[in-house]
Amino acid sequence: MILPKAKRNDVALYYEVHGRGAPLLLIAGLGSDISSWAGVINKLSAHFKVIAFDNREAGRSGISDKEYTICQMSDDAVRLLDHLKIKKTHVLGHSMGGYIAQELAIDYPERIDKLILESTAPVSSKRNNALFMDFYKALQGKKNLEAWIRGWTRWLFSTKCRANRAFIQAFVKNGSRYPYAQQASGFKGQIDAMASFDTRKRLSRIKAKTLVIEGNKDALILPKEARALAKNISGSIFRSVNGMAHCIHIENPGLFVRIVTEFLISNKNYMKSQNHDRA
Repeated sequence: MILPKAKRNDVALYYEVHGRGAPLLLIAGLGSDISSWAGVINKLSAHFKVIAFDNREAGRSGISDKEYTICQMSDDAVRLLDHLKIKKTHVLGHSMGGYIAQELAIDYPERIDKLILESTAPVSSKRNNALFMDFYKALQGKKNLEAWIRGWTRWLFSTKCRANRAFIQAFVKNGSRYPYAQQASGFKGQIDAMASFDTRKRLSRIKAKTLVIEGNKDALILPKEARALAKNISGSIFRSVNGMAHCIHIENPGLFVRIVTEFLISNKNYMKSQNHDRA
């Protein structure tokens, strides 16, 4: 379904709602859209009312006519929640989606129940900003799309996962044939928004019970960056997932769903029942 823009700086947002129960908002990462959650939506919707949407300038959502910020992208999410008449929701953000989720939790604390931040950090590193710009130039230069997507796999998946040729070939083929692939201009808009993102001095304002999930093989958002994020969110839980890289929910959807559901529906014994590190 499409949520039309209401104000001048809005964009139309494509969204889907699956399942019933406590609401859970999924926020995708850079260049991604609803399709990135394909392996987990059905499993999560068995427990929750899952709301997934395409960020501005990705998938089937609208194009911005001016520069924007991560804060404005979080406003997009709030506009969607208002449209759906959802006053409070669990929020799960991956990578750039984790940036958006942080801004949501800081600026709209009353709208957040529990918060899950997957493979994300409180600031986009200079190394990553340069890396994303290189990917943008390659995409803008109309480089072979399959080769462009294949180039991403070293940053998204673990060495073990990349050794699975069938998995990687399917990932590259599906991405190159995806009818709603992000355009170069949209990719540039998102990386520009990420470059100015920084919550390091505001993390103390996050009051939601928070779980930070990080693969210990993540080469894009380094484990030390995710751990620093967790340490600066009061009372947060840090979960290091052995053998996983940047896209845990794609690489091992079953494990990811188990971690998420146990956190969201757990009681006070969650810490004792799980083998993870506390920030």
